[in-house]
Amino acid sequence: MLEDDIYRTSTQFRLWSFTEDSLRSIRANTNAVASERVRAAVRRAREARQQASIAPTPDQGTPNPNPNDGGRAVTPARTGAGSEQEIECLTPDEEFELVQYFCEKTMELGDEYKPPLPTTVRATAIQYLRRFYLTNSPMTYHPKSIMPCALFLATKTDNFYMSLRSFTEHIPNSTMESIIAPEFLLTQGLRFTFDVRHPFRGLEGGMMELNAIAKGEATPGPHLPGLTPTGLQKSIQSLPPPPTSIAGPVPASPLATRLAKVHHNTREILKHSAQMTDAYFLYTPSQIWISALLIADRPLAEFYLETKLGPATAPPTSSTSPSDMLSNIHAKLIPVLQSCSDLLASYIQHNGTSSTVPGSARMKRLKLIGKKLFHCQNPEREDIVALNRLQKAGGSALPTGANTPSEPVAALTSVNVAAISEEQDVENDIDRAAKKRKLESEKPGGMDTPFGGELKKG
Repeated sequence: MLEDDIYRTSTQFRLWSFTEDSLRSIRANTNAVASERVRAAVRRAREARQQASIAPTPDQGTPNPNPNDGGRAVTPARTGAGSEQEIECLTPDEEFELVQYFCEKTMELGDEYKPPLPTTVRATAIQYLRRFYLTNSPMTYHPKSIMPCALFLATKTDNFYMSLRSFTEHIPNSTMESIIAPEFLLTQGLRFTFDVRHPFRGLEGGMMELNAIAKGEATPGPHLPGLTPTGLQKSIQSLPPPPTSIAGPVPASPLATRLAKVHHNTREILKHSAQMTDAYFLYTPSQIWISALLIADRPLAEFYLETKLGPATAPPTSSTSPSDMLSNIHAKLIPVLQSCSDLLASYIQHNGTSSTVPGSARMKRLKLIGKKLFHCQNPEREDIVALNRLQKAGGSALPTGANTPSEPVAALTSVNVAAISEEQDVENDIDRAAKKRKLESEKPGGMDTPFGGELKKG
């Protein structure tokens, strides 16, 4: 009750829990390192073109060596014509907004399947995406390539089986290879930790307890002496009506309808607002769902906390009795829950509780970020499929981007030639074996019986 030892042993707490300052510092450092690597990669691309005696005019782009780009032209800023200062990289805030947009697209993509993917699977994929981009920049790996892979990985880690072929059918302009190519890269970014503790299960348990209290079937805790199940039932029935909430209206009566509506509104907050913000990095699952309940119905949430911890004492006392200790915990917990509620409410105020469609102003800003990303995308990390093939063939996909864009293609070409020659050697061996069997069959008694010819006498 006083310490959640089980949660503290989880990788989510040990590896993926941060303070706001540390989270901001990690993102700033990731952005700075990625910006340096982008400029270095563009400089190497420019030097490679100069060595190949390819000199594009200043007002024209060069053909894109990446065949997956559909023949689009690469602008001088993208390939490094001019000085490095001309390359304007994304800021940490722009990267955060871009990742948030693709998290919203992940939630939408889950609706394309029949039946739709479970909420927990989509939430797991979103957390994979957010964790990956703590130490990787969209300038290095575009979220458009990582997002489908994260969702497919979540179907496996959450035991929702789906074949790669059927998964790919619902994603336009994609192949099975393009979906699976970033998987090892993604798992590295996740530090091979796939467990995600969601607040949904805690919400279901809390609502079961509140419904039991409403029916007079709940047993009061030992810190509430003298209180009976009937007394708890009368307490919840006498709660004041819920105030107007940004999560949506909640009827004051009947009580069963109120609980059902609060359950729905709270789950919508956890499904959208909790996924699109840093709530998972900053708070525990239980703190997240209770904070969402505070937004949906504050009197009901405060009543639930009192049934668990007793009334909050202000200021906290130094008493060592169990009831006073619980009250002190309640008092310390209130500002934490309020901070989490403010974080969740900030997303709702700008985007609503269930809508994932950006407004016109935000969409305009996202388009500008997309154009900016087009010019500052790392050219050596753009084709993840080619990098994956190179790595499987025994090459090295260096994180520092030491290869030029043409080197993976050349390496893949040599690998393909070697594979073809090996196949030809195998075919030649098969032909030789077939000829040998034919010659042996033509010998007297050679292949007349399945056990060969007769044994020679004496």
